[in-house]
Amino acid sequence: MHDSVGTGTRVQVGVRIFPTRQGERSVVHGDPDDNHVVVIDGEGTKGGSALKFDRVFTGSQEEVYDFVGRPMLKEAFEGFNVCLFAYGQTGTGKTYSLFGDLNDKTRCGIAPRFAQAMIEEGQRRMEADNRATIRFSLTMVEVYMEKVRDLLAPRVRGQEPEALEIHEDNQRRVYVKGAGIHPVLSLDRLMELLSIGNANRQKGETKMNETSSRSHAIIQLTISQQHESLETKDVESVAMLVDLAGSERQSKAESTGLAFEEAKKINQSLLMLGRALNSFSDRKGSDGFISLRASKLTRLLSESFGGNSKTWMLATVSPSASNLTETISTLEYAQNASAITNKVRVNEATGSDELKRLRECAVHLEEKLGSLGSERLKKQEELSKLIWERDSLRRSLASSDTQSNTNMNLVRAVNSIRLGNIALRRRVEAATKGCIASLDGRLATQYFKGKSSISAKSIMLGGRRSFTLGLLNDYGFLTEAKLHIQLFPCDPHAYAREDPMILVGESLRFCLNVVGAVGIPESCCAHVFCRFSMLFDNEERYFATRASTDTQTPRWNFVKLFEVPNLTEEIIRSFCERPIFTFEVFAFGME
Repeated sequence: MHDSVGTGTRVQVGVRIFPTRQGERSVVHGDPDDNHVVVIDGEGTKGGSALKFDRVFTGSQEEVYDFVGRPMLKEAFEGFNVCLFAYGQTGTGKTYSLFGDLNDKTRCGIAPRFAQAMIEEGQRRMEADNRATIRFSLTMVEVYMEKVRDLLAPRVRGQEPEALEIHEDNQRRVYVKGAGIHPVLSLDRLMELLSIGNANRQKGETKMNETSSRSHAIIQLTISQQHESLETKDVESVAMLVDLAGSERQSKAESTGLAFEEAKKINQSLLMLGRALNSFSDRKGSDGFISLRASKLTRLLSESFGGNSKTWMLATVSPSASNLTETISTLEYAQNASAITNKVRVNEATGSDELKRLRECAVHLEEKLGSLGSERLKKQEELSKLIWERDSLRRSLASSDTQSNTNMNLVRAVNSIRLGNIALRRRVEAATKGCIASLDGRLATQYFKGKSSISAKSIMLGGRRSFTLGLLNDYGFLTEAKLHIQLFPCDPHAYAREDPMILVGESLRFCLNVVGAVGIPESCCAHVFCRFSMLFDNEERYFATRASTDTQTPRWNFVKLFEVPNLTEEIIRSFCERPIFTFEVFAFGME
């Protein structure tokens, strides 16, 4: 992706105060006259305090979604990365705020509401522009005991889930290698995946919460928007919804054994996150860079603090006097977060404008070819008419001398039209890459055509390969000319594989680069281009490079992106065993 110039935007912070439990004394509440203020009552002679945030909630799930989810969705469709992370003490409602009851419209949380609105907005945009393509995909992972695990990977009873590694791509963007990327075509499928991921989270019972989440969960939704029009930019954005594990004091939680070790890891990662928030809020850029690599959690959230993301924080607190220390700690986290400014950019898809221009060029050339085809048909009709007239004259002329002279004139006319058709055929072939203007007014006396084919097996095996292809003439003999091409996968997470059948059900994106050719005959090097076709679903699709002039070693570096959705065994076998790509190199010489 290409990122446009960034602008500063502050992290938005909302505080949600959950109801007081029976028998507890409430000392924290929202200001009834100002929904931006949290009021902390004083103790004895100590005075109270009031802290200001972007919003304070004491009400419904819908109220929280309206402040966080709606603006996040709007920004995501504009091409910005967005992130929400929920932070707070164990038992204050983080998971409830984020997930809620997935089957209850009133009690469902931010994630299911965001998912439904995202699918509906995508459908609305595609109905408004029938040439737009919008795709969604979901990845869901957890950080448990400093191990990153895929929440959507199948679970095996009695076996620990695989621990995955965090990597960076060539643009320094963080991703989890091996985490599943699940294309989403419907709301039902998206809700099913969210339910599976939430059910697979590591949970445990603590004194503070009977069903406490013992891991940090990260939902990553990718929105890809493609438009055929050059006036509309193609964009790809990522929406992250993060449910952090709850913080708690060990003296209060009274954890032992595994629960104690879990709590230590949780508190350690939250401590690193707090240091990162503090360093960024104090504008200590270099310290923040170091602290973000101090734990798996902070590394995964690195774009959300000071990076390329519009970020929201939801701080959940208890109003109870017995939890006042933890509540104040959470509010300090929230204040540090609200002082962070991120530098955000619209994420424009790489090369999308060039691809659109090539598509328009292809349409223009097809129109030209259609016009030249009509002209050729007209010439053929004239030729047929002359042949008929010649045959009629041949039958009607009695004199052998007259017949001989007439035949000679007719033969000259017929040969002239045949030569015209040969030149026209060359013009049709030349028109596929804009050579027509160069050929007009000058006769192309020399002509070369070489052909070769190749399968796409290397792509199915996940490899990046370069090929040098010998070119055959129309009689099947090998010429001295050779074509250089490259085939490579476009997915930054692509890996080598021995069995391509593991791709069944997945989508495949790869690039073909027509690098250039060598050995073009010197007499035919005035204009040289390559036309190639891809055979898929028993249908050939044609593409062409630009024309190179006056060279026996043309260099095109023509890159074409292909995407094959929903791979089947038949498609994979066809790509491995059949010549999927056919290349034709055309070269013309001029008088």
